[in-house]
Amino acid sequence: MNAELQLLGVRLNFSSRSRRRGLVVLVYVVLGTFFYLSWRVDRCAGTGIYLVFFIQLVNQYFFGGVVAGGLIRPFSKHTRPVFLQEGPPPQSRIDRWFWRRAPRMKDLQSDERDEIRRDRAHYLAYKVMSGFVAILFLLLYFIKERPFLGSIAVPFDWALGTALLAVLLAQTLPQAILLWTEPDMEEERQ
Repeated sequence: MNAELQLLGVRLNFSSRSRRRGLVVLVYVVLGTFFYLSWRVDRCAGTGIYLVFFIQLVNQYFFGGVVAGGLIRPFSKHTRPVFLQEGPPPQSRIDRWFWRRAPRMKDLQSDERDEIRRDRAHYLAYKVMSGFVAILFLLLYFIKERPFLGSIAVPFDWALGTALLAVLLAQTLPQAILLWTEPDMEEERQ
């Protein structure tokens, strides 16, 4: 796990557990706000895709895990991604804010302890995701059959919103669990 992030040219230190937990809470509060606004605008029908792009940016710049970048090393053991370059950054200062050098191979590789923590985080995320699938199944069943609700109609938008929320959590939940449970990095060095 990385202890620092570089965002817009500023180095941010996330070696303490409380800062990483604050980042997770901040990301989910912003995500929840965007989800609520998307739901209010058009029931996530047209604006939901922007939430998926937002999650991709969160993974790329903050959480990591899925791609190289962020606080967590990539989950896969592939070589460097194509979009990260080895050469010097472009000429303008604005380009330097968004430019990241390609990670070294030792930053991409993980040891057995990291793999055990990742497996545990994915297992916990799997439990949450299976709950979302069960809720989605029940909503779709109530929409189609109306077994005991009678005149109460469950709108299809609820199933769409639940599915979108499940997709958003599936992208970030393992990384958030890792960031939440990782101990302070200063204590590991002692």
